Amino acid sequence: MKRGNGHLLRFIDLGLLLLLAFLSVAELNPTLQVPLPGKSTTSQETAVARVVFDHDWNGTVRRLDNSQMLCQTSSRAALAACMAQQARIRFLLAPVEAATVQQIVTLLDACMAAALQCGIEATQK
Repeated sequence: MKRGNGHLLRFIDLGLLLLLAFLSVAELNPTLQVPLPGKSTTSQETAVARVVFDHDWNGTVRRLDNSQMLCQTSSRAALAACMAQQARIRFLLAPVEAATVQQIVTLLDACMAAALQCGIEATQK
């Protein structure tokens, strides 16, 4: 063997030693098992309610599956309190008439503060 190849063999041996040292230290079996997002295994359906409100905060909360009226309110605080009482329901915010974007943002903030699932219903023309 030529003298010039000795350095190359030392680098290969050093790389192999570093690889074996890494494999001996590395944790190859993860201990934390996190379920991947996807369909849930529970068969419980989430109820959906429509929150209709106008510029003066006159609003109604009505379930979509059975059209049951959950509450009828006339202020922002009463509407937020009504929604907070129904923790397992997903809400669709449906502004009508001259309701403002700021009112939608205010209700979305109330949803976030109460850890509720809220969305904005698309308007149909």
